[in-house]
Amino acid sequence: MCGKLVKAMYGTRDAAQNWEYEYSEFMDTIGFKRGKASPNIFYHEARNIRAVIHGDDFTILGNEYDLDWFRREISQRYEVKFRGRIGPSDKDDKAIRILSRVVTWTEEGIEYEADQRHAEIIIKEARLTAEAKTVISPGIRPSEAKEEEDDEDEVEATEASRYRAVVARANYIAQDRTDIAYATKELSRGMSRPTRGNQRALKRLARYLIGKERAVNKYKYQQAYKHIEAWVDTDYAGCRKTRKSTSGGIIRLGNHVIKTWSTTQSVIALSSGEAEYYGMVKGGSVGLGIQSMMQDMGAVKDVKIGIKIHTDASAAKGIATRKGLGKVRHIEVNQLWLQDKVSQGDIEVVKVPGDKNIADILTKHVEGDKVKRHCSDIGMEFRQGRHKLMPTVARDEAAS
Repeated sequence: MCGKLVKAMYGTRDAAQNWEYEYSEFMDTIGFKRGKASPNIFYHEARNIRAVIHGDDFTILGNEYDLDWFRREISQRYEVKFRGRIGPSDKDDKAIRILSRVVTWTEEGIEYEADQRHAEIIIKEARLTAEAKTVISPGIRPSEAKEEEDDEDEVEATEASRYRAVVARANYIAQDRTDIAYATKELSRGMSRPTRGNQRALKRLARYLIGKERAVNKYKYQQAYKHIEAWVDTDYAGCRKTRKSTSGGIIRLGNHVIKTWSTTQSVIALSSGEAEYYGMVKGGSVGLGIQSMMQDMGAVKDVKIGIKIHTDASAAKGIATRKGLGKVRHIEVNQLWLQDKVSQGDIEVVKVPGDKNIADILTKHVEGDKVKRHCSDIGMEFRQGRHKLMPTVARDEAAS
């Protein structure tokens, strides 16, 4: 949707802020309440409508009668373009593009597709074809990697710019694809000064994407859930150069994955227990953020949705379920808030076997069978071809 007021503001420094003031005032006048934690989320309690605004794109959830009401209200104020309405009835659309992703309504539930054009461009930029040999994992485990003499040699400026552009694409689609999140995170660490080793790692990722350009996340109908589930894992001192650890995590509502991350910890942990605890702190903070977002959407009313942190680290679980530093006196005191949340019952910590932790793939390079099992566990599958609403790669996109 694009309002007339926005068109007049394009090019000015404060355009985005002025547009935010404008649409917020409009939503308030027609009865919406703005989210406190997420100011781009709006909820109309009387009509039970949820709205998420991204720039000048409005995504609205509600029943048919109330959606018609909102369409009349916004049309009276702005010049708008309606992209479609998906739903279960015969007259509803069954698929729509939202922010370059494709969302499809099926008999089993909702399907969400990442923008496969970026994967196709990554393959082309690596000078590979669809017939080239593929690999079963996006990266090589350090114990299996062969060190080359020129691994640390920096590439020329032109190649460095090309590297950054391709990794930026990988970083974009990694938001929707956990199978490449860790590999992309590691590639991003070489953005400032790409090396020959970084280039080879990027080509490995491109080979993995061959035949897997189209990834579909499935959100099947499910029973009501009682908890926000955070699955966390950490690879202690996984970086050979800095000895920093990597934290990975997945947030699920029931069986539905709604948030993932793979990040390098900012501090150097002195023990695996400390590193795993920092990973739990990250999971707890993201879980609280999701909890607040659900409150902004009006999804949490009479029943409070709790938070469960799933970890395979006994030492970290012990730190989280006690009071104070104990013998691990090098942990930053500002990280101990998790202990209070656990003792108050706001967050529950659950121990899971290491081979059952679905966040494992986000902390290190793993074998192909683990990648396959992870995708199955989170409801992601690869398909051939392309959705009818997914555009093809334009020449200017492939060259950029």
